Amino acid sequence: MSLISRLFRQPAPPLAAARPDLRKGLEAQEAGDPLTALRHWLPLAEQGDAEAQFRLGQCYIRGEGVVRNFGDAAHWLRKAAAQGHVEAQFTLGLFLANGEGAPQDNMPAVRWQRSALQHNRAAAEANLALLFPHGLGAAPDMAEALAWYEKAAAQNHAEAIYHLGLFHTFGQGVPQDYAAAVPWFRKAAELGHATAQMKLGSLYAQGNGVPQDMAEALAWYEKSAENGNAGAQFSLGLAWEHGQGVEPDAEKAAHWYRRAAEQDHPVAQLHLGLLYASGRGVPQDYRETLKWCRLSAEKGNSSAQFNLGLIYAKGLAGAADFGEAATWYRKAAVQGNVNAQVNLGLLLLKGTGGRPEVLEAVDWLRRAAAQGHLGAMLNLASLYETGQGGSVNLPQACMWYRLAASVAPEGDRTTLQAKVDALHTAMGAEERQKAETLLEEWRKSLSQASAH
Repeated sequence: MSLISRLFRQPAPPLAAARPDLRKGLEAQEAGDPLTALRHWLPLAEQGDAEAQFRLGQCYIRGEGVVRNFGDAAHWLRKAAAQGHVEAQFTLGLFLANGEGAPQDNMPAVRWQRSALQHNRAAAEANLALLFPHGLGAAPDMAEALAWYEKAAAQNHAEAIYHLGLFHTFGQGVPQDYAAAVPWFRKAAELGHATAQMKLGSLYAQGNGVPQDMAEALAWYEKSAENGNAGAQFSLGLAWEHGQGVEPDAEKAAHWYRRAAEQDHPVAQLHLGLLYASGRGVPQDYRETLKWCRLSAEKGNSSAQFNLGLIYAKGLAGAADFGEAATWYRKAAVQGNVNAQVNLGLLLLKGTGGRPEVLEAVDWLRRAAAQGHLGAMLNLASLYETGQGGSVNLPQACMWYRLAASVAPEGDRTTLQAKVDALHTAMGAEERQKAETLLEEWRKSLSQASAH
């Protein structure tokens, strides 16, 4: 008899003598009374009831009425799964694929054990084995995980079938093989699994494991989209906006972007906002652009943050607000958005609060230049050539014009090379050598950054 069984069979609680009833356990759980639910399910689970075993496993997963413990959860799920309980098979597969619960450093049992070990290791280990006979976690085991997924898949469990497709897609426990993934995704998709429908559409769109076929891709995207999948809705929006397998139709693009955006899909929110900015498929309305870009930007989308900065800087949806523009440019710039880095640098040079902030401006322009942004290089060259915000520095100006010439379109290189030649003429030998040293150091710093 388990420790929990002994606790529940003490004579004091009146429910201890009540006949175990699975349905009454479910009612108690729904009523927010997990202890009563456990009193019904534990005896049934020990008698071999698969549904009660599954429910008990879920209690250990969630920590409802018991200490959250994935080892005991796996124990009860395995018992239910062995009897053919399809949800238990799938959940157990998920556990074993991910290795749930180890080391669970924040678990009360672990904290208790660490404290006890300081005083009496043998007693602590014995008590731990008594209280948690099945361990604290479920060790990862991809072979067993796949076996349980396959058992659940044989019973048409759509989520398990979809996961088997994922394993083949990413090479988890099996060789990576898109062609082997396709039948699993197709089977789950035919069972109405919306994410599998979208994934199958993506495989057709990209030609992975199947011949590329945009008509087939769009058919599966539409099934998934109608089932409410925001990713598929967004993919349909892209297809209609850019004419991928269909004639471009901005109104249909806006329709699908809106469906996804209303489900908080951040990239769809951005694209819908940009349609409002250009007036394609919807009336031009920068207030709507502001609304959708802000929703996306607040979720961390750097492109939306950049566009929000543009709206405030240019006063497209009201009065210009350079402080707010700088705030959103900076959020995007920190994430590496090169256009935001350039715009923030230029905004700081002008001064968002009336005073130029040259040092920070130069830093952002240099970050953009490190990403190969021609405009950043040209602005830095001009800054050092004219001495804006400081003294003239011809070696720095020469370096930046040379770098700009190396990435500029071929038609602009002659003009930039003429600037370099003019600076070489204006500088003395020591300054020309300094320019060479600066260029070498810059290229070395880029090489070291790329190595990391």
